[in-house]
Amino acid sequence: MIETVDIPVEWREHLHPRHGGVAGPDVVLDEKAARRAREWDRAARPIAAEMAAHERTAPALREAVRAWLDGVADPVGAAVLAAVAVKHLDDVDGAAFVDAWVLDHGPAFAACALTEASSIALGPRPRPATPGPDGVIRVVVHSYTVPPKGWRGELRRTASRDHSLDHRWIAEDTAVKRLRALLAAAPEDEYRDAVARLAAHRGDPARRRTASYLAPTESAWMDEALADRSQTVLGHDHLLCSASTPDHVGRIGWTPVSPGVLATLLDGLGADALPLLERALAHDYRHIDEARPLVLKALLGIADEGLFPILLGHMGIKGVPAALEEAADRYPVEAVRALAPLVHEGSVRGLQAAGLLRGLLHARPDLAKALPPGTAEDLLPRPAVPDCDDLPAVLAGRPIRGTRTDWADPDSLPRILTRDRDRALPADATKRLLGLLARKAPEAADVRDFCDRHSLAEFSWALFQRWYALGAPTRHNWALAQLGLIGDDTTVRRLTPLIKQWPGEGGSARAVAALDVLAGIGSDVALAHLFELTRHGRYKGFKAKAAQKIDEIAAARGITPDDLADRAVPDFGLDEKGTLVLDYGPRRFTVTFDQQLVPLVVEASGKVRKSAPKPGPKDDPALAPAAHALFTGLRKDLRTIADREIKRLEKAMIARRSRTPDDFRRLFVEHPLLGHIVRRLVWITDDGTAFRVAEDRTYADINDDAFAPAPGARIAIAHPLLLGDDLDAWAELFADYEILQPFEQLGRPVYRLTDDERSARRLARVEGLVLPYGKAKGHSQGRWESVDADGAFAGGWLARRDPAGLYVVAGLSPGLGYYMYGEGDDQEITCLWAGPAPAREPQDSVPLGDVDPVTMSEAVHDLVRSAS
Repeated sequence: MIETVDIPVEWREHLHPRHGGVAGPDVVLDEKAARRAREWDRAARPIAAEMAAHERTAPALREAVRAWLDGVADPVGAAVLAAVAVKHLDDVDGAAFVDAWVLDHGPAFAACALTEASSIALGPRPRPATPGPDGVIRVVVHSYTVPPKGWRGELRRTASRDHSLDHRWIAEDTAVKRLRALLAAAPEDEYRDAVARLAAHRGDPARRRTASYLAPTESAWMDEALADRSQTVLGHDHLLCSASTPDHVGRIGWTPVSPGVLATLLDGLGADALPLLERALAHDYRHIDEARPLVLKALLGIADEGLFPILLGHMGIKGVPAALEEAADRYPVEAVRALAPLVHEGSVRGLQAAGLLRGLLHARPDLAKALPPGTAEDLLPRPAVPDCDDLPAVLAGRPIRGTRTDWADPDSLPRILTRDRDRALPADATKRLLGLLARKAPEAADVRDFCDRHSLAEFSWALFQRWYALGAPTRHNWALAQLGLIGDDTTVRRLTPLIKQWPGEGGSARAVAALDVLAGIGSDVALAHLFELTRHGRYKGFKAKAAQKIDEIAAARGITPDDLADRAVPDFGLDEKGTLVLDYGPRRFTVTFDQQLVPLVVEASGKVRKSAPKPGPKDDPALAPAAHALFTGLRKDLRTIADREIKRLEKAMIARRSRTPDDFRRLFVEHPLLGHIVRRLVWITDDGTAFRVAEDRTYADINDDAFAPAPGARIAIAHPLLLGDDLDAWAELFADYEILQPFEQLGRPVYRLTDDERSARRLARVEGLVLPYGKAKGHSQGRWESVDADGAFAGGWLARRDPAGLYVVAGLSPGLGYYMYGEGDDQEITCLWAGPAPAREPQDSVPLGDVDPVTMSEAVHDLVRSAS
C-alpha cells in the first residue's frame, strides 16, 4: 500500500503533530504565563497541604504533594497543585502550568505531570442520587461563614461519576495539544526520554489515554486506550488522533470531521485512514454540507489505489463524481491500476470504472503500461485509420449546436469505423452524431448501415460509461437512450445486469427507461433479455413494466406475447446442426448441449468436457483466446435463458398451446438451440397422433415409422394424459434411445377423473388436504392465481384457468395473507370445483368433466404433491 499523502496547507495549523510526522505550527513558550502559574502554585500550597492531610487522601498522592512542597520535582505533586489551583483559586488558566513545567523541568516532566493531572480528583467521591420513599430526590446545600477545616475533602483518583468540568483545561488545545506539539518537535533523544518516563505514569484509563495522545508513536499504548471504555477528560477526537495502525482503524467507530482531525489522520495513518474516511463520507452528519467537502478533500490527499473503489462505491453522494474525476487527474497511474480490474465485473461500479478509465487511456496512451496484465485492454485506443471522406447525408454538415455534448469529447471515445473497417468517421461527423443522439433523433439509427456495427456499439457504450462516470446527470439522460439507437447485442448483455441492480439502488426510473433501450435494439438477444426481466427480480412493479413493454412490442408486430417469445430465442451463432466450432489453431473443439441446454465441449477424440480449455502455449495466440472468450460468453448467455425456455415449453405443454406445422419446423425443429430440446420431447397433433423429432430432423411415430403432419394440423407438446395407452411405449422408446428429457413429460404423474367424478361438481378426493403455507402462497404466485375480478388479492382460494376459459378453484381455510411470505397458517382445501369465475364458495359450478382434462390433472397433481 502506498503511503503518500498530501495534507492541505490550510489544515496544517490545525494538525495534532506527532514525532516523526508532518511538522505542526511552531510552539513558543510563554514566560509570562509560566510566572503566573508559579504564583498560582504558591497560592494553592496551603489548600493542597490541607487536602493531603485528609484522612481519605490516597497515600501516594499525599507523599507526592509533600515531596513537591519540599522542593522535589515530582510530576504527581505538580499535577495535584495545578488541579487544586484551577478548582479553588479564581481566574486560573490551567494551560499556563504547561509552560511553567516545560521551562522549569523540561518537556518530559511536563508530559508526566499533565498525564497525572488528567486523573486527579478533589473532594469526596460522588455518590449516586437516590430518591426517598416518595420518589423525590432531595439535595442538601451547606453554606459556611467560616468554613470548617477539611471541608474541601481528600485528594484521590478520578471515578466514573466525577464531573469533568474541573479537568477541561487539560483537553484544551493550549494544554495537551500544545504539549504534544513540543514533544513532536523535540530531538530524538529527548522524545525517547519522555516516552520512557511516561511509561511509569499510565496507571488508569484516564492516564493511559493522555499518554497515548502525547506519544502517538507508541501503538501498544493506543491498543490499551481503545480497550478502555471509561469516560476520560480527553475526548474521541484525541483518541482518533492517537491512531497509527490499521488495527486501530478497525476499532474506531466514527470520525468527527474537522480540519485538525482529518489532517492528523492523514499524517498518522496515510492510506490506512481510508476505511475511517469512507465511513465518514457515508455518515449522516447534521452539518452534512460542511462535513462532506472536508472528507472529500482528505480523501483526495491520499495517493493510493484504494481511494478509487471508495469513491466509486459512493457515487450517489453529492460531490463524489467530481472528486473521482479530480482523483484520476491527480493520480492517473494509481487510477489505472485500481480501476482496470473492476471494468468487466458487470456492475454499476464496473460501468463507472470503465468510463473513467477509458477517458484516462485515450487522453494519455502512455498509461497503458500501468494496466495490470489481462485487464481492460479493450479500452485502449485503437490504431489510427484514415478519415472517411464520403459521408452519408445524416452525418454531413456542421455539428449540431445547443445540445450540450461538451462532456462527450470524441477524442476520449473509441473511433467509429466504416463498414469495411478501413476508414473512420472524422471528428466533425462524430460530433454531429453526438448532436443527433443528444436530441434523441431517430435518424441517428441510419448510421448503422454505413458504420461497422461493432465499433459503433463500442462508441455507444463508451459514451454511456463516460456519462455514468460523471455521476449520470439527469440533464444528459440521452446517454442512456442512445444505446437503443446504435447499440447491439453486446450492449444488451452489458446493460441487463445493470437494469437488475438499479431498482434496488433508487434507480427505478432509469431501469424503466432502459427497457426502451432493449426494445429499440430489438434483436432476438434483446427480446430474450427483456423476457428474462419479467421473470426474475425482487421488484414486482418493475417486472410488470417489463411485461408491459413486451405486450407493446407484440402488439406493434401484430402477434401475441407468446408468439413473440417463440421468435425471441437467439441462435447464438450456432450452425445449422446446432453446434459451434471453437478454433484454437492446432486444436478444434465442438460445442453441443445437454437436455438442460448446458453447453458441452467435445474434443476430437470424442471426450466430453464441461468447459472450454484454457489456451495453451502451442495454440494460436489470436484464435485460441477469441474462441475461449466466445465459449465463455455463450455459457453466460445460456445461464440467462436456458431455464426460462425450458419452463416456457413445460408451461406450453400444460396450456396445450399449439402451432402450425410451418411454425413448428421453423421456430423449433430448425432452431439451432431449441432443436436440442425438441428432439427430447414427444409431440402431438390435434387429431391425437403422437410423434418425435429424430436427429436428422425427420418425424417418427411410436413405431419409428416416418410421419408427416397434415398441412392444416396443429402441433403441441404431448401431455402424458393425452398419450393414453401409448404412454408406456413412448417411455420405453426414449429409454432405449437413452433420451433424457428437459422437464418431466413421460414420467409425469397423471390424474384422470373417474366417471362419477366427471359428472360431479366437487372433487372429494382432494378436499381436506392440507398445504404448508409457503407452498400455498407459492402457488398463488405461479400457475394458480388468487386475484378477484377487480385485480385485488383474494387469498381465500386458488384458481387456474383451462384453455376454454373455465376455472378450477380450490377453496382455502383460513386463507392466504397478502403480505405474508414463508410463514403462516397451513391451508386446508375446503372444496375443489369448476366454474366460469373463481370465488371463495362454489358459484355457477359445472360438472368437473367439462374442464380440460390436462388442466384438471395438473391441478390435482399440484395439490397432492404440495400436501405430501
